[in-house]
Amino acid sequence: MRKHPLRLVTAMATALALVMTGCSSGGDPGGSDTLKVWWWETDDSALSAAWKQAVSIFEKEHPGVTVEQELKTYEQMQQSGQLILDSNDTPDVLEYLKGNATAGVVARAGLLTDLTEVAATRGWKLDNTAQEVGLYDDNGLMGSGKRYGITNYGEYVGVWYNQDLFAQHGVGVPTTAAEFENALKTFADKGVTPLALGSADYPGPHLLYSLALAHMDDRSLAAYQRFEGGVDWSAWEKAATTMRQWVERGYISADSTGIPAQDAGNAFIAGQYPMFVSGTWWAGQFAAQPAFKPGQFLFPGNRLHPGSGGNLWVVPAKAKNKDLAYDFLETTQRPEVQNLLAAKGGVPVVSEPGATDSALGKLLGDQFAGLLSGAKGELGLYPDFPVAGLNDVLLAKTTDLVGGDASPQQVVEAIRTAYDAGKPTT
Repeated sequence: MRKHPLRLVTAMATALALVMTGCSSGGDPGGSDTLKVWWWETDDSALSAAWKQAVSIFEKEHPGVTVEQELKTYEQMQQSGQLILDSNDTPDVLEYLKGNATAGVVARAGLLTDLTEVAATRGWKLDNTAQEVGLYDDNGLMGSGKRYGITNYGEYVGVWYNQDLFAQHGVGVPTTAAEFENALKTFADKGVTPLALGSADYPGPHLLYSLALAHMDDRSLAAYQRFEGGVDWSAWEKAATTMRQWVERGYISADSTGIPAQDAGNAFIAGQYPMFVSGTWWAGQFAAQPAFKPGQFLFPGNRLHPGSGGNLWVVPAKAKNKDLAYDFLETTQRPEVQNLLAAKGGVPVVSEPGATDSALGKLLGDQFAGLLSGAKGELGLYPDFPVAGLNDVLLAKTTDLVGGDASPQQVVEAIRTAYDAGKPTT
């Protein structure tokens, strides 16, 4: 969720540069002794650690085969993924974005390999509901149909908090919406801006969506995500109104309009803010910092929370070494890889009991399991999932909302217009 609508020219340049970079890498263009794997997870993440272990296991079990792993960026896949998949220099395995607007689009265009029979033949255990992000029907809608990808981790958006600052200011962990508002007010009254926010990036739309989910039920969620009935746009207007009020009350800095996600996370790590509404993918970075003890709680008062199975491992239709690719996908599902993911603070789809002795890792794993089972609420997917191009509008309009350049009503109307324009006609 990071592409800005004003970056179209830049996006095209990035796409061409990325494809050319792949063509000029100097590596084997494809053969039985080389497996090309691309992902965007940084070296300090739990996912990167687990996947590097998968690479090591794969190479040991495939003598003579070399894995050429290349680190890309989320932005490159968001902006240029379809062009990459449609080129003749695609990798054999690729981390790709889930959802109607991303994986659904390229699956429908025939750019991904159908893994349905592969998964069945190899006996992959994909009955966990987190794996629904890899299923797409003939219209590119997520959740049913053929399997075009798998995930080996889960994720959800919650509220990260600095336990030391909470204790210093006498603030307890809120469990209701009213208690959350009181906590925000307590910090603001003491001259502390309570919420770190990078509204130029995905944290802005994630916060807006969390506030909208507070006013949504299963019916309205199905309407928004799966086009089953009319969308309740009043929930979004209430969310936008609350978010604007939080800026006016000093709970969010108006200066966050130009801040990307990493900078907001860095500011939270530096102790400048006591809270940060964002995803479980930050766990590794937050746990590694020595300055304070991080904690996390679900968005207070909500039954529905942004989240899903993680981004997908896919095999491009033009991949040159598909059998090796299937072997690698199988390796990422191994218990030792899942257990390492848990031990590093990630949220594995399946791990063995006692896989982590980290209190934070246990918390996140338990929270995700609770969301999958409904014991602690349910996963509400992400706001940009339904239609292509919606992410651009969410980013731009959330920025306008925080900066005071558009009213809550104007923001929601723009989101609604983009949503309606992108809805499938069949």
